[in-house]
Amino acid sequence: QFATSRAEFDESEYVVRRRYNDFIWLRQKLVEAFPTHLIPPLPGKHTLLAQLDRYSKEFIVARMALLHRFLNRVANHPVLSCNQSVKVFLTAKPSEFAIHRKSRQGLLGRVSSSFHNLAAVYMIRQRNLEFDQVREYVTCLGEKLINVDKISQRIYKEGQEYLYELHQMHPIFTLWSASEPELSPVLLAMATAVEHNAQAQQHVLVTFTPNIAQEYLLYIEAVKEALTRRDSVQIEFELTVEELKKKRTEKEMLLAGEQAPTTNATTGGFSLGGTALWKSAGEMRDDKLQRLAQAIPQLVKQVEENQDKVECANENLRADLERWHYEKKDDLKKLFVALANQQIKYYEQCLAAWEEVLPDMKGIDTTFSSNNKQQLQVTS
Repeated sequence: QFATSRAEFDESEYVVRRRYNDFIWLRQKLVEAFPTHLIPPLPGKHTLLAQLDRYSKEFIVARMALLHRFLNRVANHPVLSCNQSVKVFLTAKPSEFAIHRKSRQGLLGRVSSSFHNLAAVYMIRQRNLEFDQVREYVTCLGEKLINVDKISQRIYKEGQEYLYELHQMHPIFTLWSASEPELSPVLLAMATAVEHNAQAQQHVLVTFTPNIAQEYLLYIEAVKEALTRRDSVQIEFELTVEELKKKRTEKEMLLAGEQAPTTNATTGGFSLGGTALWKSAGEMRDDKLQRLAQAIPQLVKQVEENQDKVECANENLRADLERWHYEKKDDLKKLFVALANQQIKYYEQCLAAWEEVLPDMKGIDTTFSSNNKQQLQVTS
């Protein structure tokens, strides 16, 4: 369910039902339509919520929240939100949406996909320092977040073990109080404190996400994909420039007569029945010059168009990266502040539980008679 105030929508509120694969389709359409933009990543199908049962209500609600966050990022983007596929995704009825999903990939998408594969087999000659620094930054950030992810998983595992120990301690104190009438009030108070600690720890584990950094690790991969697609645009430009240089060099060599003449250059070729079986070297050179005269202007135009594409790609990605840096800083800050506040609240609850035990402990007579001390020494 979503609401909008944009004029291009016929209604102000829509309610649609979409599956996870539908979100994959939407993101792929956005990549095809905007290859030089940073497309927000989809949450992992199972990795982010590995601690939950995939068929449980908690799993479904958690995944809905993550997918809703993806849609919000698309909707808040000034360019992606205007895409027709986004409108279809948000407004189309099930039958209409099924037709759109079955439609084949357009020519533009197939062509752009072929160029995007260039980065895997061709090295850029003129590296862009700005985007190389971005790539180094996200790589370093990814390594740090991987360490954070490992630590968070270890904290979650230790929390589970600690909760298990707390559950074991509560019945121990309760049974102990039954055999020690004098210490019974204190032992029962300690058992209650342990129980409150266990409840607080249980709440921390329920609300704590062990894969705390997984979402932004996916975002880092999305940034790397966008950088690769930008590189593909530049590779296409460089290949066109190289082809233009080759054509011009070939034309200069033909005009300078650097190619070695053949014997047919003077005889004009061999003919049979008035029909030439092959062309002379001069005629072949003239044909090549004619073809080059047609190809070079086309390549010049193509170089200019590809150069414009590179500049547009740089501007698009630069604007998206600036927006992403701001969003990343805000999201990570909220994430760690919320985690810190959760731990503070947890320790406050534990401290309050143990403070309630103090009055009972102050009333204990801790003095021992000499016989008790001797008996203690003998038994020890």
